[in-house]
Amino acid sequence: MEENVPVNGAADKIAEIYRMYFADVYKFVYRKIPNKQVAEDIVQDTFLLAMKKSGEILKHPNPKAWLMCTARYKIMELSRSMKRWDIAYLEDCSELEESSRHFERIELELTALATISKEEWDMIKQYYLYGTTIAELAEAEGITENYLRVRLSRLRKKLRDGMEGKDRLS
Repeated sequence: MEENVPVNGAADKIAEIYRMYFADVYKFVYRKIPNKQVAEDIVQDTFLLAMKKSGEILKHPNPKAWLMCTARYKIMELSRSMKRWDIAYLEDCSELEESSRHFERIELELTALATISKEEWDMIKQYYLYGTTIAELAEAEGITENYLRVRLSRLRKKLRDGMEGKDRLS
């Protein structure tokens, strides 16, 4: 099967078609597959095929319809290959991302507790994660606000040094 390769002014006409219809084709694909990278890949494949078959698309009475139809076939092609390989749609990756964030929090917690005490880590979390004010923390600890600021600064440095040491060991 011989493909039409663009000649002379055909590349300029394809570039014009690209500028005119890219946004429409992308919106169409993204509505079907709400994953930015996959949608971009399908649109890229669609326009690559348009470039290869420039003679066909340039003679077509409705180039936008040609592009939409090609994009729809590219989506169906992806769907078939995913079923063949028994791969779940990428929109299901949110569960994996949440799991990854959970493990990152656990790793942070373990690294912090290997460097500072649980009480110190709780103080850091109260201030930086939960928004407890310096005044509230100082009162709860029974120390002055200035001393609490110094203590938080020292704990941050201790954590930073501990985490840098962990990175060097990895």
